[in-house]
Amino acid sequence: MITWLQNATSKHHRTIFGFLLVIVVVSFVGYGFVGRGDLGLNSELRYMGVDLADARNRQRYYFDCQTFSLGRIQGLTIQQRIAELHLADELGIPEPTEGEVRRIARQMSQMFATGADGKPSDDGVAKFIAFASRQMSVNEQEAAIRYETFIKDTWRINKLYTTLSGKGHATAGLLKRQLDRSRTLWTTDVATFAAKEFKPTIADDEAKIKEAFEKNKEAYRLPPRVEVAAVTVSKLTPDTTPITDDEIVNYGYNLAEKFKFETGKVKEQALAKRAEIEKIIRQDRAVTSLAGQVSDELAEKFPTDATKAGDAGFAKWLKDRGAVVKTLPAFDAGSAPTVEKVPAEALRAAGELTDKEWRTEVYRTEDAVVFLTLVKRTESRLPDFKEAAKLATDNWRDAERQRLLKAELVKLSQGLQADATAGKSFAESAKARGLKLASPAPFSMSTLPDTVRGAEEDTLQAIELAGLNKITPAIRIDSGDYVFIRAAKSELPKEAVKPEELNEFKQFISSRQRNQAADGLMQDLVPAPQAKR
Repeated sequence: MITWLQNATSKHHRTIFGFLLVIVVVSFVGYGFVGRGDLGLNSELRYMGVDLADARNRQRYYFDCQTFSLGRIQGLTIQQRIAELHLADELGIPEPTEGEVRRIARQMSQMFATGADGKPSDDGVAKFIAFASRQMSVNEQEAAIRYETFIKDTWRINKLYTTLSGKGHATAGLLKRQLDRSRTLWTTDVATFAAKEFKPTIADDEAKIKEAFEKNKEAYRLPPRVEVAAVTVSKLTPDTTPITDDEIVNYGYNLAEKFKFETGKVKEQALAKRAEIEKIIRQDRAVTSLAGQVSDELAEKFPTDATKAGDAGFAKWLKDRGAVVKTLPAFDAGSAPTVEKVPAEALRAAGELTDKEWRTEVYRTEDAVVFLTLVKRTESRLPDFKEAAKLATDNWRDAERQRLLKAELVKLSQGLQADATAGKSFAESAKARGLKLASPAPFSMSTLPDTVRGAEEDTLQAIELAGLNKITPAIRIDSGDYVFIRAAKSELPKEAVKPEELNEFKQFISSRQRNQAADGLMQDLVPAPQAKR
């Protein structure tokens, strides 16, 4: 069956975008598998019936999510995505309707193109899929299918969280307490300790460095490394099939930026550039055809379960195909490098190659096709101290500096508190200890200035716990410095809360209650991944 997304892309073909940004309208609610850990892309295991060693599964549950969200999904693990969809299946959550898929696709793609009314359009979807197909090195039909799967999966996950969490009811008392807390204005004095200027003298102690290394040896584990060869086949069969005016115009819309076509005159200007656009179309067709041929030949003649990279027949095939083989420098399996004329997805896939799975799929470039073969794989191992000496020493120095910094902050905090007890002013005490004093304008939870915004701690909570005219412990702020805060006054604004503000706050609190409830349930319901035995 031809899906709506596939039909939507039939009007437009490939284009190149320099810098792209998509506003992802679908909300991605996640949880962290606290204490469970991510087993990584190279783990040989099954999780909830899904083989994580299968490239297609890694594609669906991880790489496609990164591609279609343009990296907007943060901290995602394959296991997390699988678990969410497994529970959605268990609860019988259906797929969205075709109309819902269309709505979401339009919204996610709206910055690629909008209609004359400024609303999301099918044209934006087509352009987004054209972009995604180039990123994935697949044709637009496959990109459309994968895009639709991504939308359906994400929609079901969102419904799962709604089902698990319920309405997220918040009592009137909770709302009042939280609203008062968010609106309270705090008048404070702030003393800042410049952490970057703290440079204690640290003498290396080799015995302690070695001891720290042995205690944390697993942290120095070397990742798997691969050495691969890039195989490029570039002998194209010229395309001679007819090209219609509609194809010229469709390509013209996608190449409008390249050719600097004027808005509203794309059709006429594209037809005027027919010769140039025909060359692009024929090149695109020829590369697509070659990719299919090479992929089919490899699957038929050199299946990975029956042949090896060193097979004599494979060497002859490379010669007959006029392939160019270039061995690339070895790299960590999980940190693919950037290599000219080798698609990023191919290099990521190369990190997964083994003696049994010795070649990647075939990927397109602008004028050729590429696949990678395994030359050598070095599995993960623990280094000896000599190999890791420099890193171990640097880590020990960092840890020692952090220990001394913590001790200095405790000393400062105790000194400030002692001075306050003795009746000294906060300003006088801070100055005596070389701290920079400031008195920011009164602030609330929503107007917390960057100069006091905690990078790890909740600044407002620290102030509340300390109480008026008391000094907070050291708070690390976003800049990396530390602050000590003394609250002189707290008061609620006299202005009444506007109805729309109250409504927004109710929605925020209810949403937070729902997410917390869903998060807790997910942690209870999802089993930890178990490796194959």
